[in-house]
Amino acid sequence: MISATKPFVKLHKYDQELVSDIQALNSSGYAKDDIYVLKWNPDKNHSNQRNNFYKYSTHFESAVGDIDSKAQFFDNGGEELRTKMEHLGLTKDEASALFREIQETDKTCILLVRDLKDNIIKMS
Repeated sequence: MISATKPFVKLHKYDQELVSDIQALNSSGYAKDDIYVLKWNPDKNHSNQRNNFYKYSTHFESAVGDIDSKAQFFDNGGEELRTKMEHLGLTKDEASALFREIQETDKTCILLVRDLKDNIIKMS
């Protein structure tokens, strides 16, 4: 486990709002190692559900900016995302609940920040 405190989590689309949040964090002194973007990729999910694949591939968003240089970027399927969230400090139940939420919304990314202080980015 990385930290004794729970990380801040925000669901996102892979778009300019995500880039803006990451830039705000970088400007406030957060390093690449403190910021994680976990992008759900149904193509890499062995238990791929057709309606989720359709949602993901037909509503593709684009983020203009070099996210890889500003945050840790992880692009993978369901089980790998849940495992990564657990490694970053969430419980198994919290990770599963977040993954279910991403499947049920139009969001495709989870922005996870270690030890977020102040109101650097909007909560929702």
